[in-house]
Amino acid sequence: TLFLTVSGGLEWGKAAGPVVKLDLYYGFVWLCYIAFMVFGLLNVLTGVFVETAMSAMNGDRDNMIQAQLEERESLIKAITTVFIKSAKEGSGHITEEEMDVILQDPEVVAYFSAIGVDTTEAMGPFQLL
Repeated sequence: TLFLTVSGGLEWGKAAGPVVKLDLYYGFVWLCYIAFMVFGLLNVLTGVFVETAMSAMNGDRDNMIQAQLEERESLIKAITTVFIKSAKEGSGHITEEEMDVILQDPEVVAYFSAIGVDTTEAMGPFQLL
């Protein structure tokens, strides 16, 4: 009967009626029990579940951000490796013609696209100079 009244399976008035007929004191105890369960214990349990769900969501978001940053870093390292290999004579400098050749490679174009750089934007520094 107590579980049914708290969970909504039985109306409080129907369950409390016979208890109040025994003694008014028992009716007061019944009312205190219902108030404690509804306003106290159930709200605490709901809060615990919500807090657990929020912390799981924040953990997932942090993991996604970290994974995206690591992926971006690995793409930048791959592009750096391509540039180092493409520089003639190990000079560490790339000419505009060498850059044109590099940007013809579909793999390099895919790397630039993955980090959000268009190949026309990659040629920008040469055009500025």
